[in-house]
Amino acid sequence: MPPYPRPPRQEGRGYGAGLPVEVRRGQDGVWRSAAPGWRPLQALHHPDGRPVLIDDVDPYRDEEHRTNPYGLDVADRLDLGGHASWRTAWRDARPWLELGDGTRAREVAELLECVVPLAGAPTAQCSATRGEAFGALLSSTPRGGLDLAATLVHELQHAKLLAVSQITPLHTADDAPRYFAPWRPDPRPFDGLFQGAYAHLALADFHLRTAGVLTDPVLRDAAWADHCRCRQQVGAALPQLLGARALTAHGRALVAAMAEHHARLCRDVPPDGHLARATAYVETARMSWRRHRAGTTRE
Repeated sequence: MPPYPRPPRQEGRGYGAGLPVEVRRGQDGVWRSAAPGWRPLQALHHPDGRPVLIDDVDPYRDEEHRTNPYGLDVADRLDLGGHASWRTAWRDARPWLELGDGTRAREVAELLECVVPLAGAPTAQCSATRGEAFGALLSSTPRGGLDLAATLVHELQHAKLLAVSQITPLHTADDAPRYFAPWRPDPRPFDGLFQGAYAHLALADFHLRTAGVLTDPVLRDAAWADHCRCRQQVGAALPQLLGARALTAHGRALVAAMAEHHARLCRDVPPDGHLARATAYVETARMSWRRHRAGTTRE
């Protein structure tokens, strides 16, 4: 899946018979053609930036229909309601991304090229990023602007780190899954641990900012819970990264900066009970991981 999705195939009579088809990309980012059967891509628009395409057409948008890591297939072509849900969430996500100095909003405006809707998951937000498709995001239909904003923060962290690692090596570790990652039940390779810690650190920062401005007590409490969980998860992952001999000089500098950011986040005092519950959550995950690993070793 290229950063700009390849134009969908014309499905009208004569496709594949060598007949020319003229396709033009308009200023709104939508590809259009007068050819019969042409199905244009819709777009999400920034008030002051380029459009982000909703790729629900390209037959190769998920590596020839292979399922993504969550077992969800890419969605079929969205109906009017599906497009409306994306546009509403996109609009409502912007104020959350602009919290603080607006860095997250600028990252979305500069880095995101297209979204690929995923099918299913009506009660959960599922998303993924692929290293071979910089600027593309796979995601289930957002439940709202706050959820979409968190998804964008999370996945663009992965995209940025993938891009940096292509420019300069950050570590020399192999792909053996041997590391504990509190956000996954299975052992992870070093790169997966690095990626997850980098993304969850950004989420801890994002949820802290939202907790500071939310007025609804239920939503505010949920934001504090999310912040504390991500914060404790990163705290459990950082010692493995900081002590890794496989880090390059650039990788070591990045991990050190991550540790400094985490230390700054830890200065904020959450409401009573949140840190204790988050700590128990991480320790439960650690015990489960150890039992799983012990069972695998005996086998």
